[in-house]
Amino acid sequence: MATPEDGVDSSYGSGGLFSASEQVDVTTAVTCDVLYVGILTAFLVVLVSFFVIFPTFKGPEEKLKVFFRVASCMVLGLVIMVCNYGQQWEVGVITTSTPYKAGSGQEIRAQLGLYLGLRSVNITLKAVDDPRGDLAGEKIDYNERFTWTWAQGNAGFGPNAGTLQREFRRAQETGLPLPILWAAEYFIIDGEGIRFGRHYRYSGWFAHICVWTAFPLWIVTMVLFKMVIRIAAQTLALTGIMLLSSAIIWATNRNYTELQIPFEDGILTTKYGLHWYLALVMGALCTVAGVAIYLYDYHHPGSSTLNAFFGNNPYSIVEEVTRVEEEEKPPPTTTTGTKKPSMRKAGRRVVTTLKAFGTTHCLKKVTHVQGGDWSTSPSFSQSSENSTRRR
Repeated sequence: MATPEDGVDSSYGSGGLFSASEQVDVTTAVTCDVLYVGILTAFLVVLVSFFVIFPTFKGPEEKLKVFFRVASCMVLGLVIMVCNYGQQWEVGVITTSTPYKAGSGQEIRAQLGLYLGLRSVNITLKAVDDPRGDLAGEKIDYNERFTWTWAQGNAGFGPNAGTLQREFRRAQETGLPLPILWAAEYFIIDGEGIRFGRHYRYSGWFAHICVWTAFPLWIVTMVLFKMVIRIAAQTLALTGIMLLSSAIIWATNRNYTELQIPFEDGILTTKYGLHWYLALVMGALCTVAGVAIYLYDYHHPGSSTLNAFFGNNPYSIVEEVTRVEEEEKPPPTTTTGTKKPSMRKAGRRVVTTLKAFGTTHCLKKVTHVQGGDWSTSPSFSQSSENSTRRR
């Protein structure tokens, strides 16, 4: 007998493959993906929190800049996560007449849909006309998911088979409708040029790695834009490259014969869906934006336009560096011993050094054009006076 440790659900029935008596009693089909909705809700909560404090910013220009920065960051993060877990990288829908279940000659008029994601395929079946005959009064609305994460497994449907094959056998034993099993079978066969499941699994594996890589790059980008604009532009471009790579991998790593599933009223084919286009478009936008910001900062270091847009003040950073350096100076002493700096000061030193790295060359370039030393500029002098007054 199979055990859970063998990777097989031990609650499988012992009846025939299409035994109607073993069909699970589910009153309604799955209407939404809980994880997907949770991701949308999380980002919505952050946006609502931002709108609560939005009126505190002064001036319409400042409000516009802050809104654009926060909204663009949130949209990018949301796109990364929905592309990771969304089920519309590829979509196919057909309306056809089809047999409903084994042992019955009754046909139904229904809409069958394929929704492929990076980890699984969703197959939906919904009647478009009221069933007649033996099926009169029956509600036909199915939404079944078959996952392929991540090993191919051995051939067949045994304990060492892949997840996709074992879920297909469970679907047979629970008596799912024939159109769903017919469509799912195209992802189970693995040979003679019919290896759709294998290729989609490979594409999903490498694409989801690229998308997950884009997520920490997005976080680093948000932090660096408040420190070093030029390096933040590079990480933004890398984020876009990762999203672009996921879309390219999904489009190029395919079975050499296209997926075509014949039905009575036509052939079910697939096309690129919403999440594939989101990864492609957002990846291209991030790459272009990152390269543009980098080139602008390279040719115009210390540009007041970029600093004002991202809310950075180079002079305040220089003031902070100067203050930290003065705090770290050892007090006058007659002893020959040395005093180790505290961990708090050391951590503050690391942060301020990162900030100064992106602004020192900008200040030098600006004052070189103006023909003076940046330390003698009026803005820095005023900033230093304020710092001395506070001390």
